[in-house]
Amino acid sequence: MVSKGDTLWGIASMPMVYGNPYEWPLIYKANSGKIHDPDLIYPGQNLTIDQHASQAAIDSAIYHAKHRGAWKLGQPTSSDLKYLKGGM
Repeated sequence: MVSKGDTLWGIASMPMVYGNPYEWPLIYKANSGKIHDPDLIYPGQNLTIDQHASQAAIDSAIYHAKHRGAWKLGQPTSSDLKYLKGGM
């Protein structure tokens, strides 16, 4: 469950989750129906954590996190939307 001050970056970095903050897009993708903007999550949200992602999915998530580009709070980027549809 999301607590005040949590971010996808911070959740992904937790050892019991992924231990790598760059894997935050995996959480975003697994919860795309609950998260409009990956920079805005809210206390009380229950997020699904994909513990069985393939290496290709992990690589894609890390690539997206590192190459996302400029973002504006409240709006997913075009690269976020492309990532959700399966592109890099």
